[in-house]
Formats: sequence, structure tokens, C-alpha cells
Amino acid sequence: MIRAEALVKRYGPVTAVDRLSFQVEAGETFALIGPNGAGKTTTLKILLGLTRPNEGRVTIGKEGLPPHDARARHDLGYVPQRVEFPAGRTVAEVLGFFSDLRDLPRTAVARALGRVGLADYARRRASDLSGGYTQRLSLAQALLGDPALLVLDEPTASLDPEATWEFRSLLEQLQREGKTVILSSHLLTEVERVADRVLILLEGRQAALERMSDLKARQVRAGRLLIELRDGAAPAEELLRSRAIEFETIGPRELVVEASNGKGVDVLETLQGAGIHLRSFQLQGPTLEEMFLSVVRRGTGRMER
Repeated sequence: MIRAEALVKRYGPVTAVDRLSFQVEAGETFALIGPNGAGKTTTLKILLGLTRPNEGRVTIGKEGLPPHDARARHDLGYVPQRVEFPAGRTVAEVLGFFSDLRDLPRTAVARALGRVGLADYARRRASDLSGGYTQRLSLAQALLGDPALLVLDEPTASLDPEATWEFRSLLEQLQREGKTVILSSHLLTEVERVADRVLILLEGRQAALERMSDLKARQVRAGRLLIELRDGAAPAEELLRSRAIEFETIGPRELVVEASNGKGVDVLETLQGAGIHLRSFQLQGPTLEEMFLSVVRRGTGRMER
């Protein structure tokens, strides 16, 4: 669906995107994440044809069209982070305005309203909508031409939890319809739920590109074991130090040890063999946020295993 090849974008002395290459397959949800200033917004602007790279190129669709080509834009919908609509117009009038700009039939308005659950709000002023319903209207505008590709820039950044959940449900419905989605988000729980692949950007460069299924499998392999002791932690700490086993004390009776490759089982056997009584133990995997931070702190390379 989209191929980005060796993209470079400079603003004076600042390189916002640095030799970035990736490919987005049809029907997948592809997430861009990274700290502020990592190049996410600039990358999206290049994909949308809103700015052109100094080097490299982007092609869209089977025909390999550049993003500024009108034919490529016809099959692309965009939901920006900040949304503004013409003042004083109703929801239906807003969509009618954008429908006329794109030379679409007025039936597209009713269809888009229905898809995002705004049919009952057609006569309400757009300026009176809540944040969540404003984002629904923005998504409806993006869906007017029934595009195969949707680009979403921090679509839930300013929404409350309920509105975030509702918008995410709409996105999941579009995924089931086979839409290709490129999503930029700082909400890693959102990315974890909806993305097929994740590209982590640092200083305009690719720090990691992973399938979410591989990340989740890695979370299991990189697990930690939370151990709650019946008595104080001191005897267990002394024993583990004597065996050169790394651990972290997180409470008067709680320890955390690495659990990958059977190490957690070895620790349990060591403690029990020494007569140290356990109250409970629980396997925990690192969160996506922790794995993301491990890449940011290292500055480059793949996520820690």
C-alpha cells in the first residue's frame, strides 16, 4: 500500500527525518511512536504529500503513485490531531462542504454519518459537539470518499477515557472492513491494542520496527517473577546474593527476579530448597511502555529481549 524509501527531510540545519525506510501492507494497522521531536509528524506530512522530502521517495498503491498525485489523494483519508470546521455550520453542512470540494455525491454524507454513529446529530452545529463527537466528525470527513488508506495523527490525544474507547471501537470496525491504517499515537496501550506493526522513531531514524505479535511473544520471554515471601525478605536476599542471582527488593516481603529461560523456576527451587517459605509468586511481562523506553534509553537498535 505504501513504500517509503530512504526519506530525508531537513529544516535548515535540523534533520527531522533521517534515511527512513519502511513499507505498509494493505489491510494492516501500522503505528508510529516515539518521543517528542522524533519525526513522527514530519513523516506523516511526507506520506500525505503535505511536504516533500529532500531525499528519498514515497509511493502509494499498486500504481506506485507519489502522495501529491490527485489519484493517490482520492484513496486517502486524514484525521489530524487538531480539528477545526467552518463556523456556524451543522454536522451535515460540514460534511456537505467537504463532499462538494471532492466532487462526491451527497449520498456520501449520509453514508459517512452512519458509519461513525452521527446520523442523529446531522442538524446539530458542529461547534456544539463534545471532543469525542468532534473526532467522530473528523473521521466521517476522512471516510467521505471511502478511502482504502486512513492516516490518523494522535486521534485520541485530547479525549476522555470514554470517548477514547468509543473512537477506538470505530477504528476496530474499520480494521475489520480491511482498511489500511497509519496511526501516530503517544498512548502505548492504544497502540498495543490496535496495531499490527510498530515503528519506533528516534531523532528521525528507525530505532525499531516490530510486529506486535512478536513484541507480545517477547514480553513473555522477557518476563519477571514477583515473589511474595511468608516472612521477611532478608534471608532470601542473602541466599540469592550468595548464588550470584540478580534480584530487586520492592517491599518488606517482595522480590522480583528475571524469569526468562527457566530462571524463575530455578530461583523458586533455590528458595524452597533452602527452607524459605513463599506466600505467592506471579509471572509478569514487561509492558509495551517499558520495552519502548528501553529503546529510547539506548538510542538505537532493536528492542531488548
